Amino acid sequence: MKHASRWVTVIGLLLALTAGACTRTVYVKERASAPRDVATMVELRPGVWVVKDYPQPVFYSDNYYWRYTDGDWYRSATLYDAPVRIRAVYVPVRVRRIDQPAAFVYYRAPAAVARVKISAAVTIH
Repeated sequence: MKHASRWVTVIGLLLALTAGACTRTVYVKERASAPRDVATMVELRPGVWVVKDYPQPVFYSDNYYWRYTDGDWYRSATLYDAPVRIRAVYVPVRVRRIDQPAAFVYYRAPAAVARVKISAAVTIH
């Protein structure tokens, strides 16, 4: 009987050790960021929105934000992402046809124009 109890003890220890080896610790890395202000966009024409009261002329169309700076167009996925310079042929025609896009800095629309508040990432259909 002593021999059997020894095996039970050894098997118990082995099971305890292997059970401990099977557990996993998972570390999650989170990025903390300050909440951003919610921007308001104003419909300029069908399919084109302009960000109201923004220090740059920024338009939203075809699920991208389009910025116009010094004669060049820039595109970003959200309002707060770093924009990437885009050749004008890749800018949607309805955005490219905006007359004097630089005039939309700190844009304010008449009260009757449609508006929508957006967060960092949103799709407008």
